Amino acid sequence: MRISMNHPFEHRIKVRSYELDSFGHVNNAVYLNYLEEARCEYMEQRGLSFDSFREWQAFAFVVSAEIHYRSPAKYGDVLLVRCVFSRMRRTSFALDYEIYNETKGRLCATASMSFGFVDANEKVIPIPAAFREKMMPT
Repeated sequence: MRISMNHPFEHRIKVRSYELDSFGHVNNAVYLNYLEEARCEYMEQRGLSFDSFREWQAFAFVVSAEIHYRSPAKYGDVLLVRCVFSRMRRTSFALDYEIYNETKGRLCATASMSFGFVDANEKVIPIPAAFREKMMPT
């Protein structure tokens, strides 16, 4: 899955020792943390914070996550996580990602995550207008 990276948000992460598995590679589960870190930074850059969600009484949750691993990352590698907004529907949205190893000069992984919104009672709701306005690609 090679994704179109038109105007991506970019976030760098240096691999830390506690993220490694017994083979000295970044553990596969850690990639979800990298995606979340990039997503949170992306939303903050767009003017969204956890306070925004509390104010709207609307909370985003992960519906699905798909990661395709290409090559391993190791301790000290600098990873560039690219993130783009790929889909917006009435009650859900999706982000696509690439994780590129700048140290080794190769693609580590591609990923896609879908999200929905619920209210304080955990009932699925439409995406808040303020979120839609801030996240729509320009």
